[in-house]
Amino acid sequence: MQGQQTQGQSMLTSKNLTILEDMLNYEALYYKKLDMYAQSCNDTQLKDICNKAAQLHRKHFDMLFNYLSSHNRPASQQQQ
Repeated sequence: MQGQQTQGQSMLTSKNLTILEDMLNYEALYYKKLDMYAQSCNDTQLKDICNKAAQLHRKHFDMLFNYLSSHNRPASQQQQ
């Protein structure tokens, strides 16, 4: 029974996949916009703020992508 719970917890529902896809799209959009703002800023402090925010959203995107990728591997690879 415990094995079934472990398998069930690693399964993503279609609703969860849709939410993750939306979150990935939002984070990618935030990163691109903030990166564009940073490139167009003349004020160094504002440029720095935009760059830091862009990197934060890039990190969020990478974390979501890695989470999704870890649930996309076959069960035999996840156990290694």
